[in-house]
Amino acid sequence: MTKKLKAHFKHVGIYVVELEKMAAFYQDFFGMTKTDGGMGTVGKGAFLSADPTEHHQVVLVVGREPGSKPTVNQLSFLVPDLTTLKGFHAKALAEGVSINMVKSHGNALSLYVQDPEGNQCEIYCHTPWYVSQPVGKPLDLNLSEENILAQVEVECRDNPTFMPRQQWIENMQNQMQSA
Repeated sequence: MTKKLKAHFKHVGIYVVELEKMAAFYQDFFGMTKTDGGMGTVGKGAFLSADPTEHHQVVLVVGREPGSKPTVNQLSFLVPDLTTLKGFHAKALAEGVSINMVKSHGNALSLYVQDPEGNQCEIYCHTPWYVSQPVGKPLDLNLSEENILAQVEVECRDNPTFMPRQQWIENMQNQMQSA
């Protein structure tokens, strides 16, 4: 039996209309750094990263038709904890960044915002629990962290697929190793 090849997803590229405006948004709102950019053999673009070991996590390339709908479902940004998620919520409100929704997925708490060209960006943190997906319950980030986590835990424990996140991780490690 041959071993299955595996690859690790590391970055995404999206076409944009206004490169400078979009690059500024990802740098200012998400704290990304422009690592490269300009004119190249494949067009005008900007490479952005928040990880010093990755040349780019997002590449923006001019080429989207003005007035066209976004084709990206979402770009997702992991934050370390609920405190940081609440910080992004406050930042979005203060800066007038369009908020699409705020949801509990049980295994994650998510804030969805729009970039200047209408692409949806998810900012999320993990919870200590797992429930099978999809789950999307309304979430009020104005509540205290203790109240949010207590509410989400009750909702998770009511789900028949509930388990601690660490147990789910171990199950996935075993499944992926045997694949």
